Amino acid sequence: MPRLNLLPLLLTLSLLPATPALAQTTVPAAAPRPAPAAPLPAWEQLSDAQRESLLAPLRDRWNGADPGQRQRMLSHGQRWQSMSPEERDKARRGLRRFEHMSPEQREQARALFGQMRDMPPAQREALRERWSQMTPEQRKDWVRDNPPPAKPR
Repeated sequence: MPRLNLLPLLLTLSLLPATPALAQTTVPAAAPRPAPAAPLPAWEQLSDAQRESLLAPLRDRWNGADPGQRQRMLSHGQRWQSMSPEERDKARRGLRRFEHMSPEQREQARALFGQMRDMPPAQREALRERWSQMTPEQRKDWVRDNPPPAKPR
């Protein structure tokens, strides 16, 4: 069985919004995106209506969030801004990978992330190695004994 590199996944999980979409059991096939005919304008070149259409969903989500969620959203935005383009690409790849996982794999990833979040690097590596040696039944037992942290609301 190939060894999973969990670092991109762990980073991505920290960036994920807490939404019911994570509980989906199937992933719809992505429609192919047509390549834009011309480069899209910079933010400053967008019309007021175009800016509003981009910001409205975020404003609605912000206004519907409790203070804890707002702080999390703000922290994630600041963290995203501080990332290099390579780190952002890695996070996007991790998110795509997470979206294509089965519900059981997602639960395992959340449990691993919950355990690894505050571990020093040496302990993380030891857990990764242990995980890679576990049978599927041992992994189920491990997740049962180390459940994922509660999802933020």
